[in-house]
Amino acid sequence: SEKFAYESACDLVPDFRSRNGIYARLREEFPELPNPQSMFDIEYFTDDPRPFFRFAKEIWPGQYQPSLAHHFISELERQDKLLRNYTQNIDSLEHLCPITRLIQCHGSFSSATCRVCHHSVKSDEIKEEILQQKIPHCPKCPADRPDAILKPDIVFFGEQLPDDFHKAISLDKSQCDLLIVMGSSLKVKPVSLVSELLSSDIPQILINRERLPHKTFDIELLGNCDVIINEICSRLSKIDPVFGQIKNVQEKFLKEIAYENFLPTQEPERKKQKLSTDNNDQQPSSESELLTTETSSSPKQILSSLKNSSVFNDESSYVYCPPRRYIFPGAEIDFSSDDDENDDDDDDDDDDDSSSYETENEEELPRKNVE
Repeated sequence: SEKFAYESACDLVPDFRSRNGIYARLREEFPELPNPQSMFDIEYFTDDPRPFFRFAKEIWPGQYQPSLAHHFISELERQDKLLRNYTQNIDSLEHLCPITRLIQCHGSFSSATCRVCHHSVKSDEIKEEILQQKIPHCPKCPADRPDAILKPDIVFFGEQLPDDFHKAISLDKSQCDLLIVMGSSLKVKPVSLVSELLSSDIPQILINRERLPHKTFDIELLGNCDVIINEICSRLSKIDPVFGQIKNVQEKFLKEIAYENFLPTQEPERKKQKLSTDNNDQQPSSESELLTTETSSSPKQILSSLKNSSVFNDESSYVYCPPRRYIFPGAEIDFSSDDDENDDDDDDDDDDDSSSYETENEEELPRKNVE
């Protein structure tokens, strides 16, 4: 059977990098931060843990329920089609589905460890203080040790990823038939490098609110992840009814609107590796509504035309942009600049407005060598 690997995040839990995400609000409340990501920098945390514990309440497990995307991945695992779910989430919602073929790349809140004596406690022992936005102190250390802080066991910048991440990657990269990246900006190494570790003939699909200009995918499904997964489940239910019975699925089909000549794209060619596909031969289905633009229009003009179209804001449809991009409700498209896909390979640092508050250089988490 086919084996899928997922790198995922979720629409229903607080996000970090969107325009109204935690990083944006963190910048307002703690303007002295070098950058919002310092909230998760181990050196900054050692000097000043207040920003982290101010927002830890928002990402504490138990306040949210698994999304449709979680249940979809769980069903794939039940059918033995999931090779592995590599999650960058730290909320442990995957355990509620459940998803067992799971790698929590950045750890979780399930335990906490003292920064001084390394005493470990379960999350329940610090829950009350976290929810009150207080800094939990180690019960084993003297009260006059302000640095004896119980830090949740999530991976900060400057800390090592868990061994199971590197071990799993070394095993999975030769067994994967399809990589699906869902709800992730792929900005943090080494997790961001997973897509480059696979053979060039392994298809890769992006399901995300926005494009990732520094990556190239065979198919881009842009929009609210659960809206997209709902459409996928509705279509799969015609083949296997169980997908229509997944929790939170609303069986309905969105209308496809095809934009001819919209953002003409070249055959995908991933950075550092070549990928050959037949996607350029794909044509709109006979059931699609066809909207055309002048072939002489620039990508910016076409984007503006799309922005002003009622189609873009229609919750009952998605826009097909040949040959491999689909724009669903909830997509965040940058209309302020040319979105010329031909520039992707030439400018790895190109990014849209939703990431304007991030650091210019990609943060990197140290990686261990795997034998």
